[in-house]
Amino acid sequence: MNSKIKSGLGVIIVFVVTFIISLWNANFTALGFADAAEFALVNELMGIAHAPGFPSYVVLSKLFTSIVSIFGLTHITSLVLFSSFCMALASSFLFLSCTILLKNTYSELKSSTVNIIAICAAIAPVTGTTLWHWSHSVEVYSLQVLSVSLVFYGLCLREIGENKKGIWIAAIGFALGLANHHLTMIMFVPAMLLLWPQGWLLIKSTSSKKQITATSNWKELFGKDAKTFALISAAFTLVFYLWMYFRASSELLFAFGSPDTVDRLFYHLSGGAWIKNTQSVVKGIAGMRLPYFARISFEQFFIIGIFILMGIIYLLSAKKHRLWLSLSFYFVFIFIYQLRIDQTADTDAYLCTPFFLLGSFAAFGMARLSTWHKQAVWLIPILLIVQTGVNYPKTNLKNFDVSTSFMNDLDHSIEKGSVVLIADWTNIINYNYARIKNGFRKDLCVLNYDLKFTHYDLFRRNYPEVYAAVKNSYDRYIQLLGQYHPEEIYNTGCTLDQQDLLNAYLQVIRDLQNYCTKNNLAFVSDPKAYVFLSQQNVFSNPKISGSYVSTKAGIGNDEFLQLNHSWLDNEHAQNDPSAADKLVDLEAALDFQRGFWKQIGDQKRESLAEQQYRRIKQQQNKMKKKMKFLFRPAP
Repeated sequence: MNSKIKSGLGVIIVFVVTFIISLWNANFTALGFADAAEFALVNELMGIAHAPGFPSYVVLSKLFTSIVSIFGLTHITSLVLFSSFCMALASSFLFLSCTILLKNTYSELKSSTVNIIAICAAIAPVTGTTLWHWSHSVEVYSLQVLSVSLVFYGLCLREIGENKKGIWIAAIGFALGLANHHLTMIMFVPAMLLLWPQGWLLIKSTSSKKQITATSNWKELFGKDAKTFALISAAFTLVFYLWMYFRASSELLFAFGSPDTVDRLFYHLSGGAWIKNTQSVVKGIAGMRLPYFARISFEQFFIIGIFILMGIIYLLSAKKHRLWLSLSFYFVFIFIYQLRIDQTADTDAYLCTPFFLLGSFAAFGMARLSTWHKQAVWLIPILLIVQTGVNYPKTNLKNFDVSTSFMNDLDHSIEKGSVVLIADWTNIINYNYARIKNGFRKDLCVLNYDLKFTHYDLFRRNYPEVYAAVKNSYDRYIQLLGQYHPEEIYNTGCTLDQQDLLNAYLQVIRDLQNYCTKNNLAFVSDPKAYVFLSQQNVFSNPKISGSYVSTKAGIGNDEFLQLNHSWLDNEHAQNDPSAADKLVDLEAALDFQRGFWKQIGDQKRESLAEQQYRRIKQQQNKMKKKMKFLFRPAP
C-alpha cells in the first residue's frame, strides 16, 4: 500500500471516528445556554449575529443545513451535524499536519507507526472535555477550530516546500477565522509569524535539493508568498463581511446590531456592545477564575497531556524552538486573556483553538514513546479509549434539555395573549427562535427587559399591534436612548443613567400594562425583570405564575413545582458557568412560590416549593466550590 493510500485511509479513519465521538453525547432536540439559539436563529434567517457578526459561520452553516435538509432532518439536528462535521474535518487536517511533522523528524519510525500515531494525536483533542462539549454545540467554535487547523496545515505544507498549495490552504483558513471568531484568529498571528519563515523543522524541501536550516530568512515575512497570502485572505474575508454589510439592510425579524453603514460596520467588527467585557478590569477576577481554568485545562489534556509534555521536551532537546514556542505562546496568551475577562457564558470556548493545536505536540510525545519500545505504539489507542470513557459523563448532553424545558415552562405558565418581559438572555432568545422558526406561542408578546431586544425596530416588526398601542412612548424612549447611548438602540441592553431616559422607559412599561388591562390580558415578567420594576413602583400586587410573576392569577404552578428540568441533574451543568444565571432565576421563582403558598396556607405546595428551592440551593453550593468567581459578592 503506497503512502498516498495510507494517508487517505488515515484521513477517513480520523474523520469518521471524530464525527462519531462528537455526536456520541450530543443533544439533537434542544439548544443549550448562551448563544446557541441566537446562532440557530441567524442561520434560519441568514441574519446578523452579535459582534463581530460571524458571517462565515452564518453562510457556511446555512449552506450545510440547506443541503442536509433534503434528508428530512430537523433544523437543530442539522446544526449539530454541521458543528461535528467541522470538528471532524479539523481533526483530519491535524492528522495530515502530524504526518508531515513526524515523517520529517522521526525517520526511524515505520510509515505504519507514523500513521497510527498521527491518527491518535488527531483524535485526542476531541476526547478532552472542552473540545468535546463544543464540538457538537450550535456555536461558532468548531468552525474556528477548522479554520486554525487549515492555517497550521498550510504552514506545514510550506515547510516541506509545497508553497503554493500551503499558501492557499492557510489563507482560506485564516479568512474563515477572521470572518468568524476573529479574536482567536488575530491572537494566532504571532504564532503564524514565527512559523512563516521556513526552517522550523530543520528539513529538506521536497520540491528542491536546497537545505532549509534554522537560520531562516526572515525577509520571507515581507516576500512574495506573504503578499499572496495577505491578498487571498483579504479577498475571502472581505466577501463575507460585505455580505453581512448588505444583508444588514434587510428588514429581518431578528438581527443583533445593524452594521448597514460604514461606522456601524466598524463598531460591529470591533466588538460592539461586548467590547466592554475586554476593556473593564475587575479587581481580583484573574485569581478567582484561575482554579476553574486550571481544572478545565487538566480535564482537556488528562492522559494525553503526558504526551504533550513529552512532545515539548523533545522539541526543546531537538532545538525546534519556533514550533513549541509558537503554539505554547498561543495557548498561554489566550489562557491569560480569558482569566481577566469578567464573562460567564462561553468562558472556556476561546481555548478550543489552542487546545486543539497542542494535539500536534502529543504526536511528538507518542513518537518518542514508540522509539523506546516498538510495541508501545499499541498502548496509545488504549489510553485514548480510557480518556474517552472518563470524559464521556462530563460532556454527555443527551438529557441537556435547556431550551425545551424553558419553553415548556413558559408555555404552561403564561396565559394566552399576555405581554411578557424577560431579562434572562437564554430564555428570551430561545423563545424568539421557537416563535420565528416553529410558530411557538405567537399569541404572546415577549419582550426583552430593555423592550427593544437587539434592535429598536424588532418590536414593530414582530408585534405590530402591541407596538401601535405604545408607539408614542416607545418612540420617545428610543429617541432618548439614541441620544444618550446611540449604540444601544442597535444592541441589547439599556443604560438608564439619565432621569428623563428612565422616566421614558417606565412610561412604556405603564402603557404596556394599560394595554393589558384594557384587553383583559396579563402583564408578566421573569424574576429579574420583576425585581427592577417593583423597585420602580410599576409592578404592584404581583401574582405567581409558574416561574414568572403576573398581574393576574397565575397558571401552571403545579407544573412548575415539579421542576422537570433534566439538565439540572446533568453532570455538565455543574461545571457550566452559563447555568449559574438560570439557577438564580429558579431560586427567585421558587422563593416567590414558597412565600405565596405559605401566605395562603397551602402547606402541600409550600412543602414542594421548599423542597425544590433546597434542590436549587444544593446545586448552587456545588457550583460555588468549582466556580467561585460566579458567586462573589456584588461590588
